[in-house]
Amino acid sequence: MNPIPLRPWWLRKRILFPLILLVGIGVTGLIAFMNSDASTIVIYNETDNPLPPLLVGACGQTRTFPALADQESVRFALKPDGAESAIHLELATDPPWKWDGELIRPHGGHRVTIRLLPDGQVEAFDQVSWWRR
Repeated sequence: MNPIPLRPWWLRKRILFPLILLVGIGVTGLIAFMNSDASTIVIYNETDNPLPPLLVGACGQTRTFPALADQESVRFALKPDGAESAIHLELATDPPWKWDGELIRPHGGHRVTIRLLPDGQVEAFDQVSWWRR
């Protein structure tokens, strides 16, 4: 009868599983912390009508979104370049509908949620990532 050879300590299940779990939690936490510095703008169409193309501008960055159906949303992630500025929205209508509102920084974990409501009304809410508070 041959004795069963023992595995090295780093290959034993009692050590390997907790070690992998701790490394995974650490990597996940690091990724979450790094992404918490990004600022985003989220726009919801709650006008009960489809919207024409939408231009969004903030911090010297602009982006155009195609027609937006009712109850749809778009997300604009800002690059960490530029200075704090107001958010500018513009719809391709005749005459153009424009809105300038909430201030946002391109970094710092800001998230501005904008709801476009019927009759041209706009609601805007600013949140900061809990990592960055």
